[in-house]
Amino acid sequence: MTANLLQESADAITAKRIEIMQEIIEASNLAVSSGYNSYQLQKCREDTLYNLQFLVEALIMESDSLWKEYIRWLKFLLLSLGLNKEGLAQHFLIIIQVVAKYIPASQFPKVDLLCLLAHDIMLTDEIPSTSSLDVKNPYYAQAQQYKDLLLTAKKQEALQLIEGLADSHISIRNIFLDILQPVQREIGNLWHANKISVAQEHYSTGLTQLSMARLYPRLFNAEPKKYNMVAACVSGELHELGLRMVTDIMEMEGWDTCFLGANTPNDAIIQTILERKADLMAISVTFALNLHKAEALISKIRSNSELQHVKIMVGGYPFLHDGNLWKRIGADSFATDASLAAKIAVSLVENLV
Repeated sequence: MTANLLQESADAITAKRIEIMQEIIEASNLAVSSGYNSYQLQKCREDTLYNLQFLVEALIMESDSLWKEYIRWLKFLLLSLGLNKEGLAQHFLIIIQVVAKYIPASQFPKVDLLCLLAHDIMLTDEIPSTSSLDVKNPYYAQAQQYKDLLLTAKKQEALQLIEGLADSHISIRNIFLDILQPVQREIGNLWHANKISVAQEHYSTGLTQLSMARLYPRLFNAEPKKYNMVAACVSGELHELGLRMVTDIMEMEGWDTCFLGANTPNDAIIQTILERKADLMAISVTFALNLHKAEALISKIRSNSELQHVKIMVGGYPFLHDGNLWKRIGADSFATDASLAAKIAVSLVENLV
């Protein structure tokens, strides 16, 4: 199926998503949701809309991998909440039946394929391994200690631990990459597994941001900078911590950086690139539903005659599961994590790749 037909399918589903969701819920009540209370039914409506949105994004991005990873993530989350896999699998068969009414038959095979993939994944016994703390990490013990302090809300002890590690001449790079980064990923895993609350996840993220901020006096120096980078999360993207780490490490590597943070409008990003005469634009996408926004931002940068020299590097969770996704949205490269970003960035601006 061509990209235009996939886009047409995506547009048709998006335009009628409320009606489609309502039909799916009605059919699901007969099959798997009988006896749900009003709160549970409302959550089903919300989850069904998310499923349709992810289906649309997978169609637009032409990415089966993106869809399969979302389904695995969804399965692990919902099973941890006590739902059964047979009911979850049946949900995607119902989506097939309902969506077929809203898109032309010639455009249906891809939707059918994706929903059958989801059905099969839901029925497998596969439970993903989610630990982000590796015993081979030279700072594994410190990472475990920091995680425990976060989860027990011991703010001062957590801050003192990180500052004490810096005082003992452990590099800021190692603190970021071997302690803060894997601990934050593990915090996300624990929330996903329903082992900690969303409040604990937010608290831990905020405290890690504070830990990083208290290291900044050790981070920045007055040495001349060779290259200039602007970093931002696209409009609607609220997860900024990973990009903050990338930006700080780039600063350590001799870049003059400008971090715009979360949920940044495209016009503000373009204006900042122009004002700072940036060599590189770093874009972070954590939530897969924001991929089309990153594509739109990249297209806007490419269409500006004053920004033809600017290289674009992307990163974030969706790109880890589809090796060609960065190409599809028009970027020049992507970084799998903060440790590789600086090397890739230099290669881009020096035209080595």
